[in-house]
Amino acid sequence: MMQAPPEDRYELALRASNEGIWQWDVQKGYVSYSDRVLSFLGYEEGAEAPNIFMRPEYFFHENDVAKFERALAKMLEPNGEEIFAIDCRYIRPDEAVTWLRIRGACIRDASGETLRMAGSMIDISKRKNAELALEEERHLLNQLIENIPSSIYFKDTESRFVMVNKALAHKMGYENVHDLYGLSDHDVFDDAHANKSRADELRIMATGEPLEESLEREVWGNQPDTWVLTTKLPWHDRNGKVKGIFGVSSDVTDIVSVQIRLANVTEELKHRNEEYAQELELARQIQYSVIDSTPLPFPRDEAVTRYGVEFSSRYLPDSEMAGDFFENLKISDTKVGVLICDVMGHGVRASLVVAMLRGLVEKERESSESADWFLYGLNDSLAKILNHAGIQMFATAFYAVVDLEKETFQYASAGHPMPFIKRNGKVEVLSSEKIVRGPALGLMPEAPYGADTLPLSEIEQLIMYTDGIYEVENSKGEQIGVEGLCAILNKHPKLNADEALHLLMQSAKDFTSANSYGDDVCMFAFDVIKNG
Repeated sequence: MMQAPPEDRYELALRASNEGIWQWDVQKGYVSYSDRVLSFLGYEEGAEAPNIFMRPEYFFHENDVAKFERALAKMLEPNGEEIFAIDCRYIRPDEAVTWLRIRGACIRDASGETLRMAGSMIDISKRKNAELALEEERHLLNQLIENIPSSIYFKDTESRFVMVNKALAHKMGYENVHDLYGLSDHDVFDDAHANKSRADELRIMATGEPLEESLEREVWGNQPDTWVLTTKLPWHDRNGKVKGIFGVSSDVTDIVSVQIRLANVTEELKHRNEEYAQELELARQIQYSVIDSTPLPFPRDEAVTRYGVEFSSRYLPDSEMAGDFFENLKISDTKVGVLICDVMGHGVRASLVVAMLRGLVEKERESSESADWFLYGLNDSLAKILNHAGIQMFATAFYAVVDLEKETFQYASAGHPMPFIKRNGKVEVLSSEKIVRGPALGLMPEAPYGADTLPLSEIEQLIMYTDGIYEVENSKGEQIGVEGLCAILNKHPKLNADEALHLLMQSAKDFTSANSYGDDVCMFAFDVIKNG
């Protein structure tokens, strides 16, 4: 078999790694980039791009310039560093910010002066953004662990502490949490308590069964005994291998000191946990109950109009407390408002914002005939509430008014994806020559919003949705995307709204490699029906 030349193999390796190469003649100041590097820098193939190494302050983020200059200076000084390696933010000509990983080596003359530098470059924006998001999540988790009054700890398979929070370190008499690392209960408590704790942890690691709300007596020897309510669970790595145990202990010494109340207190704690679960379940049921899963056609009364609309919806939350919802607002006998919202995040915080928005929807009913003013009112009220509470949350929204008397469809967006519209049998993403997209709700008070209007005669079908339906990913990490869903709808142009929503749900599910959509899925659609 014929072997590829070394330079061809090198080029193939670079292409496979998605990297590009660059060369810089330091003495002449000339720099050359491969086409791959040009694309990273925001230039067309074969274009001339500036020397980013000579004036980094023009090309890199202000927070990275000094770091870049220091690394480059160490490389360029006589007999300096042999390897140039830096991750930094590059500002493209279109002002978009890209994370670049730049690596390089140099050739020096006999006196140690740098003659040329050459190396590779790759866009690491996705990885960096993921790292920053993970770092933020870790920071939030660390804030919770370090400030919660309960003792939290992780132990290895030998029952030695590998992580503890401040509450536990201070309880054991240590100023620094690291002073506990490598110690076990045998280094702190008497043998009776330490032996029981070790036996419990060995059983948990062997069986995988947790120890829940165990009342334990801590015998210190040099101070009065204390009592804790402890929960311990097996600690597994990502491959399912047991790494040890982790636990949470709450001091209940004051309660146990009155033994006659011990049974009642334990029962009360369990009862409270059950009530909390019941309250969460009740909150979930209430949230589901206000979603009109089978909206009636409009008009609903005796109004006689040339057109009518028949609604359909799909609502599949990804967790108990969802952040997506839609509303169907009857404004008059011939006018109806349709709203879809996607609140940032999930869980209780998102559900609370949903509740606030639902209340604000009722408050803004007087402006519900005007799409842009309706969003203005929602945003202004929500932003003031969140700013007053010191909460950073937002929600995207799309609102439209169907006027059957004037036969118009007026719409506006608050940072929300534009819906699909079917006209003349073809589906496309709704667009407008006007500025109809304003900022997401809750970001800034008094933000302006624009609106546009279409005649109903141009609309056969309209589908509003949240990002959960188009951000599903396959095994390669590729998203189905808005364009992908639009193409699927165009393959089936004769479906009514309900059939179209079913198709989108099934297509997204077939596309993803996971067992779920990974996010809340919320869609609201209608067909325009010509009467008579």
